[in-house]
Amino acid sequence: MLKQPDMKIIKRTLLSVIVLCFLGASAMAQTDYTAQVNALKKSFAEKKPDAIKPYVSDKLAFASYPAGASLQILGQVFMSLPALNSLEILSQKKGEAEVRYDFTALGKRTSKILFDETGKLTKLFLVDNLLKEQAAAQAAAAAQKQGPTPGELSKKYLAQKVEITAKDGLLVTGALYEIDESKPVILLCHQAGYNKYEYADIAPKLNEMGFNVMAIDQRSGGTFASKDNETFNLAKSKGLPTEFLDAQQDMEAAIDYLSKKFDQKVILWGSSYSSSLTLFIAEKNKKVSAAISFSPGDYFGEAKTSLANVFPKLKIPFLVTSSKQEAEALSGLLEGVKLTKDQSQFIPEGAGYHGSRALWEGQQGGEEYWTALTAFLSDLKTK
Repeated sequence: MLKQPDMKIIKRTLLSVIVLCFLGASAMAQTDYTAQVNALKKSFAEKKPDAIKPYVSDKLAFASYPAGASLQILGQVFMSLPALNSLEILSQKKGEAEVRYDFTALGKRTSKILFDETGKLTKLFLVDNLLKEQAAAQAAAAAQKQGPTPGELSKKYLAQKVEITAKDGLLVTGALYEIDESKPVILLCHQAGYNKYEYADIAPKLNEMGFNVMAIDQRSGGTFASKDNETFNLAKSKGLPTEFLDAQQDMEAAIDYLSKKFDQKVILWGSSYSSSLTLFIAEKNKKVSAAISFSPGDYFGEAKTSLANVFPKLKIPFLVTSSKQEAEALSGLLEGVKLTKDQSQFIPEGAGYHGSRALWEGQQGGEEYWTALTAFLSDLKTK
């Protein structure tokens, strides 16, 4: 039988073990934020803040907005962002978790979430970063030019109107800037809501650099700079669809036309949605010699595979670029792709621009885009 003093020691030891286990469990609870991250994931899926609301601290605030507006801001963010494909915890420690988001079109983003002692959110860096990017984009939009300004070169290099028949019989209108049949040729495709006038001051500069050029009106577009999109108007009058993917046949018809006329392969150039179509077409169409893509992204949902699956298959020279805000998502699409020496992503030093508008005459910060483009095109001409 144990002596009484020995029993006291055992009791004290057991009590110490119990206390240590409790403290260990408590510490574990404070450093495991799986429940909070899962609630955040659910809020993204439901596009409302209900699931994350119980985990939001009354100290959570974004940018210059008061803490009381946080749930409203979160609701707007959940509503406006594209689909969240995944959200995973990369690491966590007391009061902090580093997570990686993967959004459709936006790509992958890594940032931190901060928590108080009770496990409630006090800082959500993703939203802070998005608000900063939005403010920067709005400031840049206010300062940027809203349309091309054709100058003296447009008087030197005049465009000829051409009409091409698409696969479904629709006439596609183009502006052909021809300088010499022996020179290389570029097909210019516009962004959403635009027309061939997007290239009114870009095309003559390309002529001056020694390229034949044709800009087209795709059926997915519209009136821009008081200029009509003739292909769009005709498609509407015939009851033909005018969604992004419907424009692919317009681009392919133009490639066929230029390839036959100049007896050579075509450099294909796209802006925004058409820049993504440019990459899809270039991967399969043997009549395309190189691709230039301004602000590509996964714009087509389930109708097309991700560009992340297209880039590894591209065996031709390409230049992809975007605004700085879009560059991270674009880099995500290129992640793991082994680029050749004639394949590159250009990221602007400044805020940059969405689409080919970066190159408009007098566009602030446009010079760095022209430098990257000129180097790329010069390399093509030496091949």
